[in-house]
Amino acid sequence: LFGPTSGYYCTVEQQGRLALHLHGLIFNRKTLSPQEIRDKILDPASSFQSQLVSFLESVRIGEFLTGSHAYVKETIASQTKSNPNYVSPERTLPTPPPPYCDCGTSDCHKCSTFIQWFEQFKLTVDDLLLKSNVHDCFRGISPDGSVLNQDKFETSCLNNVHKKCKARFPRECFQQTLVDPENGHINLKKLEEWLNDISPGLTYLVRGNTDVSSILSGTAIKSAVIYIADYITKTGLKTHVVFDSIKTIFDK
Repeated sequence: LFGPTSGYYCTVEQQGRLALHLHGLIFNRKTLSPQEIRDKILDPASSFQSQLVSFLESVRIGEFLTGSHAYVKETIASQTKSNPNYVSPERTLPTPPPPYCDCGTSDCHKCSTFIQWFEQFKLTVDDLLLKSNVHDCFRGISPDGSVLNQDKFETSCLNNVHKKCKARFPRECFQQTLVDPENGHINLKKLEEWLNDISPGLTYLVRGNTDVSSILSGTAIKSAVIYIADYITKTGLKTHVVFDSIKTIFDK
């Protein structure tokens, strides 16, 4: 999914609601240092910038595959209503792709089979994104800030002193990838402000919420290492917290 790797580390965290999720780092093989990346990006005689942008855009996106949020929402709702055999992709296993063929002939069975699979792949990924990746700041609260559901508000991103989204939504959008000619900073293409960045292939395989980020700066690398290290060294939940969580779940 992300090219040849030289190493990786993943750790599982358990939330207070007993939900398990994974945090991980993947190190690409032959990785350049942040300074080397910056120098190559700013070199006008090098094709490195376009190659790097092409790679990053191929492994992560910040939008749906078939259209806008509104279009996908309407499409999935129509599909769910019209198909009595519809099953959420969260409850199914991924279908392996058929053999790839790019001969380009109109009567090629392999080509048509792969195209059909790929169209279904895009619809499935968008369905998963709609169900698990679209952020909602107003869980348990109304737009004016009043609490409607205390249980949901307890886990709301706005449940903090500053009353600002802890997940940093809505995100800034870019119609196309932009590279700052002064410092080499890259703002990758992103079309949906309420959708975090994902890798379509990973979403298709995991069948749930994912979040993918490319770490190119020294500061970002240090922050990610500290973030992951914090989860690695985090102690397990205390017994009374576990039982309190179980009680809360059964009370609901």
